[in-house]
Formats: sequence, C-alpha cells, structure tokens
Amino acid sequence: MPNALEQLHFSTRVLGPAAAYRLERGQVTQTLRSESSSITNAIIDSRVSAGDRLEVVLDGLLVGNVELISMDAVTWSALTIDDAHRGGFDSLDELENVLQRAGYRFKSLNEYELYRIQFTWLEEGPIPEEVAEKMEGRRLW
Repeated sequence: MPNALEQLHFSTRVLGPAAAYRLERGQVTQTLRSESSSITNAIIDSRVSAGDRLEVVLDGLLVGNVELISMDAVTWSALTIDDAHRGGFDSLDELENVLQRAGYRFKSLNEYELYRIQFTWLEEGPIPEEVAEKMEGRRLW
C-alpha cells in the first residue's frame, strides 16, 4: 500500500468565500502557516521536500493535488501584494484579516514567524464534478 500523501488543509471559514473559490479553481499557489502546523513540521522534519506531491483539502473534501515548490520563514513586513495574490486574496488588508481569523490576533503580525509554503497544481481545470456537487450546498457566493 502506498504511503498517504501529506495534506494542506484549508477552510472556507478562515479563507473567506472568494479565496475558497479561487482555491477550488486551482488559482491559489501559496499558503502561510505556523511552525506548529502539521505540514510545516513535515517539511522541517524532511518527511516532505520540494518536488513532493501533496493533497489540498478544503472543508474536509479533496480539491486536488499539488507539488511542493518551497517553504521559507518570513515576517509580515516581508510579505508583498504578490504574496496576497498567490494566496487568493485581493489585498494585503484581506490577507491580514484572514491571518487574524486563523489565530494570529494576540500580538502584532510582525511578531509572528510565518512559514510561506508555495506549490503548483498538478491537475488543470476545475475540481471534479462530484466534489463540486458536495460543496455546492455550503457555498456562500
């Protein structure tokens, strides 16, 4: 039996409906995580490295597979509008709000060490129809 792939978990509650939609469509190519995140730990512990395949899961449903490109530690002040766009957001303000919903709200964002994980989608096109049908009832847009 092959080893299970590591997973990148996302939730519509944290992302917001627009970024969740972009994730479903394969338009998101970056995520920010904490050191305690399971995927961050897998990369730090060398269980996962650049070139490895990961599963992307939104609200408990498989969206697709990606290839890990890189991970680096960053601070909030090092992030640019390009980081926001790669994460599925229209602005840094929107990204800031999402990070606060994700739990980065107890001190200044610049006091947190963030892990920027970049990936590329392995399959083109929309999510499988059976997944879209399961998600349809939860959509907010």
